[in-house]
Amino acid sequence: MKLQQRRWIYFGLTVLLLLMASSVFADDGEHRDGLAFFQAFALPRVWVSLIIGVIGLVILIKGWASKTLRLAAMGVALFLFGILEGLHWGAISEGMGMHPSPMCMLEKPFMFIAGGNAVPIFFFGMIASVAIISLIGNKLFCGWVCPIGALQELLHRLPLPKFKVPFKISNSVRIGFFAVFLIVLFTTGKTLYEYVNPFEFFHWTWYIPGVIILSVVILAGLFVYRPFCYFLCPMGLFTWLFEHVALFRVYKDNSSCGTCTRCIDEAPCSSVKAIVDNKWSRPDCHACGACIEICPGKKLSFSMKKSK
Repeated sequence: MKLQQRRWIYFGLTVLLLLMASSVFADDGEHRDGLAFFQAFALPRVWVSLIIGVIGLVILIKGWASKTLRLAAMGVALFLFGILEGLHWGAISEGMGMHPSPMCMLEKPFMFIAGGNAVPIFFFGMIASVAIISLIGNKLFCGWVCPIGALQELLHRLPLPKFKVPFKISNSVRIGFFAVFLIVLFTTGKTLYEYVNPFEFFHWTWYIPGVIILSVVILAGLFVYRPFCYFLCPMGLFTWLFEHVALFRVYKDNSSCGTCTRCIDEAPCSSVKAIVDNKWSRPDCHACGACIEICPGKKLSFSMKKSK
């Protein structure tokens, strides 16, 4: 079976599992306070994010990614999904709000289960929207839609010293924190993510923990590329797993690319070395297209890898 065929099968199975999970864990509808599974896709925030993700996919496949275009894309994502709700421009502002935030999409269902309650099916619709676009192209949601990710990437462009933290360290912290979150939640009923959720700031209320963690993220983001995504975000962990079976992601041409290492040295993330080495499992690649633009021999592309 060809690699592309296997990935389409993985895509279909993942969507099917989400649908099955929604029927097993979701509210029966008599007392739910959410929307139906497919009605979640009617929210402006969801369908706009899907459109932007598709636009990002086309830009990457066509090789149009550039520093200027990326800067504009991150500004648009930050405005639409972070700032617009706070402007109170009527229904469109409300429909673009962070309710639930990408972090809460994964945190809240576990909280419902830990409390012995059914999960509103709305959450499964929201998670499915992220899963679908992330399976089509790796990190299209995190890399092109998430306002916290966009804010970190914009800050990282400031001309200050930059540091790349080894992925083994950052991912171990992210996995470890998620494991501790589950243990604490199911033993005490408390959620640790409540204290490290910078998306709370985009509810436009002065929630002190949200302001504090956002300030830490802003400071760290000046020196480290997307630190919150790599070290703490459960959605980042979720979409990283999906990267392994995404239909489109960055690949190196099978022909020799020489030894210049410019893409590895100049790209902001730590995933390029694994990409150049054709590794199946890589650090999070946020589909920024920087390595594709940097490569002088045009040996990198955002594409579906062909079976040998």
